[in-house]
Amino acid sequence: MPYDEFLERYKAAQRGWRLGAVDAAEALTALRGVVPEIEDARLRQTAEFLIERWAAQLSPDARERMERAQRIAAEAELDAGDARERVARLERGIRGITAVSRETRDEFEQHALLALNEPLAQLANSWRADVGE
Repeated sequence: MPYDEFLERYKAAQRGWRLGAVDAAEALTALRGVVPEIEDARLRQTAEFLIERWAAQLSPDARERMERAQRIAAEAELDAGDARERVARLERGIRGITAVSRETRDEFEQHALLALNEPLAQLANSWRADVGE
């Protein structure tokens, strides 16, 4: 099997999982089943890496960290207080999410967690502009 075909199957499975249409465990099992068919040994290793990375994201610990970080982000975005209070709350949220990201050694999970900081930082910057900081 050409690696490109595996990659298309992988991407389709991930899209389906994100949409709630695909069971991740079943998709991972199916993908693991086709890895031996990949012609290039180096690309087989890459495929195995992708599968293991996805599997790691499904672990209860990873899910708990993501849910905790999402709660922190939601609290940071509360629509209450004046501009300075909002900026302070957003900055606390960013620090909280960053702390959660440091709980894992998986760099892909870290990046996914830290991505939650981006909208908080943008919002904080807009509030800073309102108070002239």
